[in-house]
Amino acid sequence: MILETIIGALVPVGIDGIKNLIGRFSGGVKPISVDEQIKLDNNEINKMQALAALDNPYGSPSQWVVDLRASSRYLGALFVILVGIGTLFLPVAPEIQRIGIEAANIAFGFLFGTRIMANLKK
Repeated sequence: MILETIIGALVPVGIDGIKNLIGRFSGGVKPISVDEQIKLDNNEINKMQALAALDNPYGSPSQWVVDLRASSRYLGALFVILVGIGTLFLPVAPEIQRIGIEAANIAFGFLFGTRIMANLKK
């Protein structure tokens, strides 16, 4: 079970490494002109604006509502991690334990995956 967890955690890193190698050998996507570079940059800006719009409460709710909305994904991920690890200590079927640990791995990847990938790329 531990080996599956480690392999499952390293698969995204391996895939990203393969993509980087292919991009390095093939030259990757390079804009031909300044206009194309501007379009690529604008596309990235639009993507970030769309993600920011998902968290916009549209109105003036109470501060505790704003705080709860901002932390709900992280609280949910923490809950999934705790329940997943908790299945190891409860008398449940091994299949349920495996599902719980896999769910905890996914939530852990959500919380720390981007930071781990950024540190590995340095």
